[in-house]
Amino acid sequence: MYGVLGNHDDCTPSGRLMVIDGLHRANIPVLWNEIAYPLGPKLPLVGLADLWSGESDPRILEQLDPNIPRLVMAHNPDAAEQLTPWRVDLQLSGHSHGGQIVLPLLGPVPLVVRRLRHYVPRVIRRRVRYLSDECDRVMVHWEWASGLHCVDPDAPDAAHQPPHQLYVNRGLGTYFPGRWRCPPELTQITLMAAQV
Repeated sequence: MYGVLGNHDDCTPSGRLMVIDGLHRANIPVLWNEIAYPLGPKLPLVGLADLWSGESDPRILEQLDPNIPRLVMAHNPDAAEQLTPWRVDLQLSGHSHGGQIVLPLLGPVPLVVRRLRHYVPRVIRRRVRYLSDECDRVMVHWEWASGLHCVDPDAPDAAHQPPHQLYVNRGLGTYFPGRWRCPPELTQITLMAAQV
């Protein structure tokens, strides 16, 4: 097992150290812009610092042979944007809690609000948290709130490089206003070698 820190784990320097210490005592190393090889040299695991920490450094990927697949753990799915110059076969993220409230046929509330925000008068947007620009600070790509996504499938070199797959887990936790139609999630992913 390996872990990366999220924005709530990294609110203060002492908080970060407490979380890292607790995970280490449970034999879970924390990767902070580091590479590990739990499955051998042919499949590196890259753990990035949280995007909000200001310390996320995807240049760590330059240490890897561009021809070998790699897994990247980055708490915030928005890290996928900064990772586009490098090969990322599978990015594992969380952060969004799946949007917490998912409207039938419409999707996570923050994504729905973004689509409708310009129809709501500014005075109302400022008073209603979900209508404010605050949701854009939490996450830009709410369309990636949960599940499997292909990041930038139309990239110029897509024919020469495998697609950047992004899996976003809804997680177990919640915060106000709670969850609706967005159950907590534990994910098991089975990796298989590509058929050549």
